[in-house]
Amino acid sequence: MKDCSRLCRFFLFILILSSKKLVLSDTSVACRFDGQDDNIFWIGETITGFVDFVHKDSADLKLDRIDGELIGETVTKVLEETENGNVERKVEEIIFNQKIFVRPLNTKGSFSVERGKHSWPFRFQLADDLPPSFEQNKTDVFKVHYYIRLSFVRSEWYRFNIHKTCPIVVRQPGRLLPLTKLKAEKSSRNGVRFRVIFDRNVVIAGHNLSFNVNFINPKQALIRRVSIILTEYIEYDGREKSVDIIKQDLDYIKALKDKHINRNFQIRIPSTTPVTFTFAESAANHYKLHFEVHLRGIFTNIKLEIPIVVMDLVPDVNDNEKDK
Repeated sequence: MKDCSRLCRFFLFILILSSKKLVLSDTSVACRFDGQDDNIFWIGETITGFVDFVHKDSADLKLDRIDGELIGETVTKVLEETENGNVERKVEEIIFNQKIFVRPLNTKGSFSVERGKHSWPFRFQLADDLPPSFEQNKTDVFKVHYYIRLSFVRSEWYRFNIHKTCPIVVRQPGRLLPLTKLKAEKSSRNGVRFRVIFDRNVVIAGHNLSFNVNFINPKQALIRRVSIILTEYIEYDGREKSVDIIKQDLDYIKALKDKHINRNFQIRIPSTTPVTFTFAESAANHYKLHFEVHLRGIFTNIKLEIPIVVMDLVPDVNDNEKDK
C-alpha cells in the first residue's frame, strides 16, 4: 500500500514538472508601453500599455485571474559573522507595492485563452513620493529598483502558474529640487582668505557645475594648488558609504603669490552620477564638493565643503500633461 502511495506521488510529481515545462515552452509574455520604446518613467507619471501574451498550444489555456503589481525594492549588501569569517549576502526589502489591474475586456471571473497573441491593457500612476531608481557602480552596496510583476493564475490546481517580471526605471524630475546660491569662505593662519561662490549648487548629471574662486593674499603667501573632491554619500540601513566621484586640481592656480586672485571654473559631472534623493528615514543619497587650498607651511591649508545637489533632466511639459 505504501509503495502504491509513493508511486502515485511520484507520477503526480512528474506530471506537475511536465506541466511546468510545457507551459514555459507554450507561452511568452512581454510588457509593451504606450508611446515609447524604453522602460524609463518619471515620478508622478501615468503609465499605460499592454501585456502581450502569446499562447502557442492548440488547447485553450484556462486562467482564474491575472495578478499585476508594481514592486519597488531595495537590495542591500550586508556582512554576517560566521564560524568561517564574514560572509557577504544580499538583503532584499519591498518598499513599495501597488496593485495593477490587468485582464481581458468584457470578462468576469475565470476565462480561457485561445491559441495566438493576446494584448490586455493596463494603466497606473507612479506615486509622487517614490525614491528614484538607484545604483552606484563604484560600490554595489545599495540599490533601488522597480519592476512590474505579473502572475497568471491557472484554474487547475495541479498546473504551475505563469510568472513574468518587467523592469522599469523611475526617474526624479529636477524641478522638485530647490536652487540655492551658496557662498563659503575661510582664512588661514598666515592671512590668506579663500572664498567660493556658487550661483546655484544644483547641477544636472552630464552637465557642468560652475563656481567662482576668490583669494585675498595680502602677505603674498605661496599658494601651491587647490584640490577638489566631489564625494557621494550613500545612507542606508543606518550606515553610510562614501564614494569619490571627481578628484582633481584646479587649473591656473599653481605656485602663485598674487595678492588677489579671482577666477571662474567649471567641472563636468559624469552623466552616470546618481541623483540626490531622500526616502523616509531609510535611504538617502547626497554630495559634497570638498576644497583644499595647499599653502606653504605647517597646518596652514584651508578646507571648505559645499553641499551639491545632482538632479535629472527636467521632463518636457508634454510628457507630464499627455495623460491629463
